[in-house]
Amino acid sequence: MERIKNRVKEGRFFEKKTQLDLSIKTGIDHATISRIERGYQIPSESQKIKLAKALNRDIAWLFPEDTEGNYD
Repeated sequence: MERIKNRVKEGRFFEKKTQLDLSIKTGIDHATISRIERGYQIPSESQKIKLAKALNRDIAWLFPEDTEGNYD
């Protein structure tokens, strides 16, 4: 299984948030955030929006492969 690269963990670092903080702020399950960060789960569009807002980042910055069309 090819892992999907993203910058969610990096965004958390910049915002000084734990996975639990992010889970509470977004309503996304802690385990799901972990799988997204590790590249084992592709987030839904609504999850991408929630994560981007919570981390004060653009979706394209958090998920650069998505903008390159590599999720197909």
